[in-house]
Amino acid sequence: MTSASSPPGQGRGAGAVIVAQLLLRTASAAGALVLGAYFVDLARDGAPVGAVLLGALSGLSFLAELILAPIAGSASDRRGRRVFLIAAPLLAAAGIVITPGASIVATAPSIVLVVVIVGTSRLLDGAGAAIAAPATLGLLADASDDDRMRRGRVTSLYELSSSGGIALGAVAGPLLYGALGLWSFVTLAVVYVIASVLVLLFVRSPGSVPETVAAEAAAPPPMVGDRIRVLTQPRLLAFLPAWVAVNAILGTWVTSQITFVLAGDQTDPDQLFPGAFAGNEAGLSAVLGIYVLVFSLCIVAWAFFIGKLPTVPTLFVTVFGAVLASVGLLLANRGLPLGVAIPLVLVGVFLEAGFTPAALSHLSDISAEYRDNRGLIMGAYSVVVGAGYLLGNILGGVFAEWRLFEGLAILTMLLAAVALISIAIMYLIEKRMTAQRAQV
Repeated sequence: MTSASSPPGQGRGAGAVIVAQLLLRTASAAGALVLGAYFVDLARDGAPVGAVLLGALSGLSFLAELILAPIAGSASDRRGRRVFLIAAPLLAAAGIVITPGASIVATAPSIVLVVVIVGTSRLLDGAGAAIAAPATLGLLADASDDDRMRRGRVTSLYELSSSGGIALGAVAGPLLYGALGLWSFVTLAVVYVIASVLVLLFVRSPGSVPETVAAEAAAPPPMVGDRIRVLTQPRLLAFLPAWVAVNAILGTWVTSQITFVLAGDQTDPDQLFPGAFAGNEAGLSAVLGIYVLVFSLCIVAWAFFIGKLPTVPTLFVTVFGAVLASVGLLLANRGLPLGVAIPLVLVGVFLEAGFTPAALSHLSDISAEYRDNRGLIMGAYSVVVGAGYLLGNILGGVFAEWRLFEGLAILTMLLAAVALISIAIMYLIEKRMTAQRAQV
């Protein structure tokens, strides 16, 4: 059982695992784009591959993460987080390095060979992500149990490393494949290995007494019923709809849907943004790059506030930021001068950037009451992120088909409404539990 105070190795290793997270996210995002470029080359060489197959194989990574994250998180509670943080990047490295294996066998490999090799690589990549996220969050929660300000900082930095890594990977992937071809897979494998080495060198096993770890490892694993009770306790259950909804908002705006709307051929006489970047991919990349930079700076700013502010009201305000940003975008899309709309959008973006750091801080607070199952609770993070992105992609397609850019903004406000209702329920549960503690 983890003690209430931060184990010495975990406190010193928090920075190392955040840097490792940055490397993991960068390599994963770059790997996804490199895989797409690789499939383009396979198709040009005559291999029977296409967009549907690429999508299905890419989805295996997401599916593996969704299924394995709670299991891996629960295992990290018993076996210690360090071993999982070392193993996760190595699994992902193995997956990325075998990806081009079909091309070694034949110039135009059979579809069966491509499916087996690339499918295996995607499953390994997803397994690595499933192991890394709950173990990392569990370690950061362990290291900040007695310091809310520190918890606010590390959760903000964790989210910054995730979003920053995805942004870096998005830039690096096409450049790597253009410069190195199939050797880009090897390069990304090296990045994963570096992440593993960082943990090996700078993260120590919790506790100074070896018997503690041995006792945890020897403890019987929790029964399925016990795990279900932990995951369905009211504080967590009320929170999950809000987190899924917010990740669905992110899944709506940061995936291929926004590119399709802004750079596609479809236009609307009543809307300015649809098709505005058709034939101008460089301009679209610049706009999205500026957005990522602004969003990342906002996350850094939130690191100074999260530990000082009450969590549930903060979550409410940050979700309202998504509504505010959507209103600004809707008005700009309808012709409101950018000088008026952009400040409105920027305020909304700043507010919504604080949601994930606040949410992770809240999840850490919840897990403090279930330290024997902290990794299991942190595994819920990967589940809600994956489920939210999947939901956002599906609903985003429906609403974009209906009203293009305006549809995406309307969907965002509807999802934000769901999140606000969930947070209101959270507030009532927290208030009731506080009253019960006061009576004891």
